[in-house]
Amino acid sequence: MWPTVVWILAFTVALATAGLQFVVRPQLADDPLVGTGRLDHPDVADPPAPVLPELAAPTAEVSPTALTAKLDALPRDGLGDVVALVVDARTGAELYRAGSGARTPASSLKVLSSLVAVDVLGPEKTFATTALLSADGGTVVLRGGGDPLLAGARRPDAHPQPAALEDLAEEAATALKAKGVASVALVYDATLFAGPGWNPIWPDIFARSVAPITALTADHARPNLAPNAMERNPDPARFAADKFVGFLTGQGIAVSTVNPAATPADATELAHVDSLPVAAIAEVVLAESDNDAAETLLWQVALERGRPATPGDGAAVLVSELQRLGLWSDGMAVHDGNGIAGENQVTADALVGAIRLALARPEFRAITEGLPVAGVTGTLHERFTNPDALAGRGVVRAKTGTIRGVNTLTGYVITDDGQPLAFALMTSGGAGQTSARAWLDRATAALASCGCS
Repeated sequence: MWPTVVWILAFTVALATAGLQFVVRPQLADDPLVGTGRLDHPDVADPPAPVLPELAAPTAEVSPTALTAKLDALPRDGLGDVVALVVDARTGAELYRAGSGARTPASSLKVLSSLVAVDVLGPEKTFATTALLSADGGTVVLRGGGDPLLAGARRPDAHPQPAALEDLAEEAATALKAKGVASVALVYDATLFAGPGWNPIWPDIFARSVAPITALTADHARPNLAPNAMERNPDPARFAADKFVGFLTGQGIAVSTVNPAATPADATELAHVDSLPVAAIAEVVLAESDNDAAETLLWQVALERGRPATPGDGAAVLVSELQRLGLWSDGMAVHDGNGIAGENQVTADALVGAIRLALARPEFRAITEGLPVAGVTGTLHERFTNPDALAGRGVVRAKTGTIRGVNTLTGYVITDDGQPLAFALMTSGGAGQTSARAWLDRATAALASCGCS
């Protein structure tokens, strides 16, 4: 009997193998939901592509001598102090250096803080804004999770689309009605962040372009969402709560009172909305130079590292993380994540190092993709218009930095010969913003058009 059983089993295995080989595999290979070759290769997913795959073999290498001559020949009328570094983005070989030491980076600091946020939190991390119901069924809690891009009304035309209080209210109202609840008190909870919301080192002039940092905010606490409107509500959490009340009321839920308080331990979730992933938030931070979101991400990093979400703890964590990543130099000092503190001091080497790291590692793709494109997107949209800067349009990708007396550009560019260059150009003093921006545009355009071999 046993020999017969063995032969039957062997024949069954052979038949199943043939069926898999000649029947099932071709069908799966042709199935668009499976993809060709999946049964031929044990690795289901292809490895991530390099960030800049086309840059493996430039047609000519940049000569440091030729590049130096080209940049030094550019007029510097009214420019002031300059610290600049240009390196081969692949190898790190230094091609050009002017000046030395740490300087105020202004918003170029966001390159460092955004990279740290993506590294520590992970590119897919999200933050939930939650509606909960007290055990007695009489109080709804609106709990902030530190979503810096949370909107009030939903924005179907926005790309990417942020989470919205309108959606949260609609889902919460549906859950309340299912429980037979038609009237509630509202408590709003922003205690995830310890504060204070305003960094004491920030100049008061920025109060119109930065709201106090809080774990519960909507529309950047802007009552007027027109593009040029700058007014900020001084109490972002209450501002968000009032918007939420309006949406709840519109869904037929009456709200009797609105007060701040911590979430009761016995409250249960009604609904929540998740923020955009950290990678998408970082792209917005860099493209639009979003001060509120940059600082909020840094405070989220502090929480992730087991520290309170405060201005001081955020800055301390940024220092330690930059040291861990090898992006710290003697003479540096950081006091925030958005770069508006004039006391920030950063070296060009640290900024260039961050750009090189982002170019080398696909998990940091959000950093390279978030950088504004010269003459096309973000804070560089209206730059590179002078004849001597036109070569940089659509080619230079860089983070701007502007506060009083300081103008910077940090990013990368591909030369005419196909060589990737990472750069940080930092100017301070001089005749003013117009002269500084003209030189920054002209210098990076010169890198783009460089046949400096």
